[in-house]
Amino acid sequence: MTRDFSCTEAYYHFRKIFAQNPLTVLSVTEEGKTQSGLANLFSHRNFAIYASGNFPSQCGVWAQRLAIGWLTWELTESGFWLGLMGFADLIPVVLLSPFAGYLADRYDRVLLAKIIQFANIAVTGSLTVLAYVGFLNVHLLLLFAFLTGVDHAMFQPIRSSLASVLVSKKYLASAVAFNSFTWNSARLVGPALGAAILKFADANLVFLINTVLYVGFLVALCFLNLPPMPKRPPTKHGVLGEILDGYRYVIAHRIMGPLFLILFGASFLTRPLTELLPGFAAGIFKQGPAGLAILTAAMAVGAVLAGIWITHRGKLEGLAGVAAYAVLLGAIVLVVFTNTSTFEIAVICMVFFGIQYSLVGTCIQTIIQSVAEESMRGRVLSLYGLIWIGSAAMGALFMGALSEWFGLANPIMGGGFVCLGVWLFALRVRRPVEALIAKEQV
Repeated sequence: MTRDFSCTEAYYHFRKIFAQNPLTVLSVTEEGKTQSGLANLFSHRNFAIYASGNFPSQCGVWAQRLAIGWLTWELTESGFWLGLMGFADLIPVVLLSPFAGYLADRYDRVLLAKIIQFANIAVTGSLTVLAYVGFLNVHLLLLFAFLTGVDHAMFQPIRSSLASVLVSKKYLASAVAFNSFTWNSARLVGPALGAAILKFADANLVFLINTVLYVGFLVALCFLNLPPMPKRPPTKHGVLGEILDGYRYVIAHRIMGPLFLILFGASFLTRPLTELLPGFAAGIFKQGPAGLAILTAAMAVGAVLAGIWITHRGKLEGLAGVAAYAVLLGAIVLVVFTNTSTFEIAVICMVFFGIQYSLVGTCIQTIIQSVAEESMRGRVLSLYGLIWIGSAAMGALFMGALSEWFGLANPIMGGGFVCLGVWLFALRVRRPVEALIAKEQV
């Protein structure tokens, strides 16, 4: 029997797992039999290859970020430096993401992905070599955090918009939901893996593994077999004009505008906790790398549970309401986490933090991808990344600076109380947004 593509046996095993996984959404085949929606999704050769390299690579990126944060704390024991590292890693999204979205809408996305992966390998390879020869200091770490952020900023909108060229239109919604799930889950699974490696080895090994995972993803991209993306005709607006067109499109869109405001508030106020977590683990809970590993693993468990539920749910209706109550959950978690000195309670808090983190990001990204026009998809997703990541960078720097005067806990707790206002706004716009989504899906 001929296989539909010639890659490693792992690809077939991966697809087989998804065929019987509770994540799956049922669909009806032409023969009238029910089949797993994700099994159908992974029957697309290109998507299966892409997913097998994409998720491990994303986990490696976030494992490396955590390792840089831990090294920073060991070198400085400063909340400000932790916030500065988060800022240096994430601020390139603000500066470069709009341009990357323009590239994703105009040029071949797979070719762009290969170029960026090659650059990633060069950066992380250099970081690994310097780490093993013992030349790293806090200033070099800051430089590599920034360079990693540049790569991430350029790749985020391209990665997110690849789904539309990897599967047929019939399976686009499933691909979008799966990509949203993996993108948000990797941001928590990766740090958990990184913390586990730090417990048994050191940051050098994290950097090396991330480099290897980048190489694996580049190899996977080279196996993709896709027709070249048709070139769009030049416009009179130029690069800046096309970027601004994307912003105008989002601002004028009655669904995306309110969702982006919720995204900004939730990201700025809640996500700095992940940047400052090494400080909480070592400075407040008196735990070493093992404690950090447990806290980040708890986040990852929550993120995966939320992702499983939201993917199994399999529909757009009600996602705005889910996102609203996830914001409330985030506010509660921040207040409880910062008012406990018991490590076990902190671990439970991080499970719920992972749940809200994954739900907010996945729900909003899934809605946005589902209602965006194909010609605007790259620019819309670049704005999503700019807000979701860039506001976290600003929040990390802001909270880190405040921690120098008020301690680590108080700024984060204050963010939790302010986040209640974001929840009230999300509740207010939930019904109008859901009504508009229902109208667009007709």
